[in-house]
Amino acid sequence: MLVKIEEIQDRGLKRTEPIKAEVLKSALAESEGFALVSSTPLSASFKKVSGRVFVTGKFTADLTCPCKRCTTDVPVPIDVDFSLRMIPEAMAPKVDDETDAAVDRRALDKPRRRAQRKEDDDEADSAASFELDEIDAEPFDGKTIDLDPVVREQVLLALPVSVVCRDDCKGLCTTCGQDLNEEDCGHGKVKEVDVRLAKLKDIKLKN
Repeated sequence: MLVKIEEIQDRGLKRTEPIKAEVLKSALAESEGFALVSSTPLSASFKKVSGRVFVTGKFTADLTCPCKRCTTDVPVPIDVDFSLRMIPEAMAPKVDDETDAAVDRRALDKPRRRAQRKEDDDEADSAASFELDEIDAEPFDGKTIDLDPVVREQVLLALPVSVVCRDDCKGLCTTCGQDLNEEDCGHGKVKEVDVRLAKLKDIKLKN
């Protein structure tokens, strides 16, 4: 979804449009085993405030992924709901190592400054909060907002760490590959004997 800033009026802007399949597939290409089945359109709202743009959006997608134990395909629905604060690149602070360190120091010092309740500390605290807010914002070129990269990122964040077909999935036999949920091949009951110790089973102990 691509939106021009001039389209966002004082009352805001709401837009709904289908998500391109290639956008979702490119996100899943960075994952392991997930495949796209279908998705709902992306519904997004845009609001301009003091040069910044506040964006909210939501969509759902149906995916599949092999069970990590038995490799059976498992349905994986994801429900994505996000909100972003976007700032024109011209307004975004230039962050380098020195700036990062300074901002971190201000953030760590906030409780101490607040406890002192001094006027100069209050001013420093406000400045630190402003810088932290701006660094947390997503930059854009000031003319258009492209939500395709946001959708890709949100999909990756919504993916489960591990997928199983059911909690008690027995997996595959490590000897023959049989799906143990369907049939017990019996290999699990056979105790393998170390070949180096095989001859010991023939030794008879005298009373």
